[in-house]
Amino acid sequence: MRHSPLYASILAITMLSIALPAAADEKEVHLDLWVTAIDGVTVTGGWDHDTGNVVNPFQRVFDAELGLDATFPFSGDEPGIGSNLVGSSITMNLLQGLGAWDGSGFSASTYALLASYGGQDASSATGGSFSFLVTQGLDLHPEYTLSAQSGDPDNGIYLAAFTVAAGSNAVSDTFWVVFNLGMAEADHEAAVEWAEANLVPAPGILAAAAIAGLTSARSRTRRR
Repeated sequence: MRHSPLYASILAITMLSIALPAAADEKEVHLDLWVTAIDGVTVTGGWDHDTGNVVNPFQRVFDAELGLDATFPFSGDEPGIGSNLVGSSITMNLLQGLGAWDGSGFSASTYALLASYGGQDASSATGGSFSFLVTQGLDLHPEYTLSAQSGDPDNGIYLAAFTVAAGSNAVSDTFWVVFNLGMAEADHEAAVEWAEANLVPAPGILAAAAIAGLTSARSRTRRR
């Protein structure tokens, strides 16, 4: 498969991030969703909106907290969304189903997650989407709310699945957000780590792909 030079460069960044010392994890920051496109496919990454840097160009698991504002005890506005596709229309798709962390994995939850922006609502109970236009310096924060059929939802850690499509580019791979409502941060981290290990390719696979992409790019250069 022929990859663009941009694709190979981003894969090289991924290899570098994998090789960083474990001590770097101690300085890990909360990352928002970055939406871009590579070779006609919408791609998600991890973006630090404070610095404007794309820290993880192929991130597919994100963490978020609900209930930090006592006025809205079951809601939150993370992850935010940034993009460099100025002028493009982006559609966020919330897939049907919500998982609940049981300490060793996620089982089906009876609760629902509502994702809202600009008067548009998407629910994990039925699936749905909301759309927006990318403007310069975009830092958009939808509202995410956990709800129960009756009464209030219990504290817990919940997993929602999304895809995103930008303009005429193909829809992204599925990405996940692990929402924490009132549970210990260690439990939240364990759930995020489980999702990273079980729902997305292992780092070794990404590293192998990076090597293949860079080798292909160098071979094309020599033929020129």
